[in-house]
Amino acid sequence: MALAKVGANDGLNARVNMDSDPRIAWVPENVLGKEFPDVPSPISDAASEAYACYSIRSYRAAILLARSVVEAVAKDQGITDGSLMSKINTLQERQLISPLVTETAHEIRHMGNEMAHGDFIQEVTEEECDDVLNFMSVLLDAVYQQPAKLTRFREQRQRRRAEGRD
Repeated sequence: MALAKVGANDGLNARVNMDSDPRIAWVPENVLGKEFPDVPSPISDAASEAYACYSIRSYRAAILLARSVVEAVAKDQGITDGSLMSKINTLQERQLISPLVTETAHEIRHMGNEMAHGDFIQEVTEEECDDVLNFMSVLLDAVYQQPAKLTRFREQRQRRRAEGRD
């Protein structure tokens, strides 16, 4: 049961059951994240949380989290020095991401920087946020998920060969 303090600004200390109070509507009723099974949990948790923010129309928060995920990916890959721009470029230099994925990571950086520096003049659209989250997913796929899938596939093939089934 969720409880909320009502009248905090007028000195009242009443509490209401937010699940049954007709004055409170939860939109959406269910918050939706996204799973990233081959991504380290601190990073996958933040990425999923970005999708949860998107599902409740908190587009700025989703974009800020996506930007943080990009930085966390770089740090997880041992790239800790310099600006986020240089970290993204280093991911490409180390051939962890393609030039196209590099461009998408920079787009996340640009949008996230606007949010991080308080540039809220322009409204963020649902489509822009959706694009940023898709770019984030592409980055996570390139750095973690595709290599993990390839490793599993290769191991399965090698087991078949060792068992004489190849």
